Amino acid sequence: MSDYPAPIITDPVPDHPLLRGRREVGRGENTIVVEADTVDGQERVYKILSSPTDYAYYTAPDRPVGRHFPVVFADHGTIGRSSHGFPFHIVEVERLYPLGIGEAAEVGARISSAYFDACMMWRNLAQDMGRIALHHLVVTPMDWSDAMQESLQALEVFAGEYGALPDLIKADNLMMRKDGTLVFSDPVFME
Repeated sequence: MSDYPAPIITDPVPDHPLLRGRREVGRGENTIVVEADTVDGQERVYKILSSPTDYAYYTAPDRPVGRHFPVVFADHGTIGRSSHGFPFHIVEVERLYPLGIGEAAEVGARISSAYFDACMMWRNLAQDMGRIALHHLVVTPMDWSDAMQESLQALEVFAGEYGALPDLIKADNLMMRKDGTLVFSDPVFME
């Protein structure tokens, strides 16, 4: 883990009929987020993903699903390449919000803190420390709800099967729905 924030992708929003005239609402190291239509009261965004790991997290048939994972409505295919060299994929997902106050923020803070502490405990394992730290959260009794325990286990399995490195510390990796449900929005990255 770096002491510096991840660089934000500098690519412009790709030209595509789904994206034209839409407001950009966020960016990350490998993602651009653009507003989408609200359908049946469900707010949505288009995530323009340039990381194969992020794309798998949102679209793989064996991706983690359930209460604490993002709802995916559609995979709209590829749209050119990012400056990182990977194809851009447009995925339509539910709109999530930064953790504010309340139970989701408290659970998110507990997860981030416990994950960071476990990373520090296993830091001598270098690159594998994140995987070991996530495993530590799964096997150490921490009074998680059953749904959260199952979600942490599903995330661990996904990270292992896809060779992804977990990251439960960065602010936008844990977000929430309007109803206050904590969601693992972007909890993995490429090796």
